[in-house]
Amino acid sequence: MIINSLKEGLRGGGREGRVCLTSAVILSLSVYISAMAIEVSLLIITLSAIVTSGRSLKVLKAFLPFYVFFAITAIFFGFQVVKSLLAFMAVISAGALIYSTNIKEITGALLYFKVPQRVVSVVSLAISMLPLLVSDFNNIREIHNSKGIKGYYRLLKAFTSTTILRAISISESLYSKSFSYRAVGELRQPEIKDIAVFLLSVLILIYAISLEVST
Repeated sequence: MIINSLKEGLRGGGREGRVCLTSAVILSLSVYISAMAIEVSLLIITLSAIVTSGRSLKVLKAFLPFYVFFAITAIFFGFQVVKSLLAFMAVISAGALIYSTNIKEITGALLYFKVPQRVVSVVSLAISMLPLLVSDFNNIREIHNSKGIKGYYRLLKAFTSTTILRAISISESLYSKSFSYRAVGELRQPEIKDIAVFLLSVLILIYAISLEVST
């Protein structure tokens, strides 16, 4: 269930790449600038859920074991843990915005902001690999149908082996094609909805700054 939620949450969407990238950064900064203010975290989670048509909530669902840990910790440390939990969810929601566009537009956005080509190539490859690894894990889980500690150990072992083999396969493919770290991306004109997402992200940042100034 958790893997399926993560798989669905990373499915992608139709938002413009530069807006998704800058909004993700702005919203993440807002969490820290506001000192993990609850209202800021809730605003970010809500905005991300609207922009991604609810897919960010599926990504949040995939981190359910962490919420259990936070809940247990809250018994001993109180309300501060709740703030930390919401801040954690807000950062995950902000990151989920990156997957509300396609990988070529994220690559184009990084190049637009003058990020070095070598860095762009590595980041783009990592972003594109995550949904693939999630799919691999889901396939292995269905085949093994493991239960118990030993079962999970075998599952993790099989997944690690598959990940290594996939990494080797990709590296060999890149080497055979004389990979030169040259990144190729796409850019398009932001739509009204994209501009609205960016402006709302900026407003949340301004609100976060006002909270910090007033304290």
